[in-house]
Amino acid sequence: MRDREKVKVITPFPLTDEQKDILYSKLSRIIRGPFLLEEEIDPSLIGGVVILWGEILIDCSVKTQLERLKERILREGIPHVHGR
Repeated sequence: MRDREKVKVITPFPLTDEQKDILYSKLSRIIRGPFLLEEEIDPSLIGGVVILWGEILIDCSVKTQLERLKERILREGIPHVHGR
């Protein structure tokens, strides 16, 4: 029997059992075979989730999205909204 793979889930707050079940269900579509969700709390993320699976990083955190938006604004400027 092979060991279960570990998938680290980093969130700004503890996940509820329902949230863990939903996340496990969605990840099981990608990860073949049994795996173990390992939860880590990082309040600096603000919101969202970061998933580490072996060498794969899935960063859906609000912190990273805000950093990307800041970089884009600094690089391209604030976009002009037409029609107002």
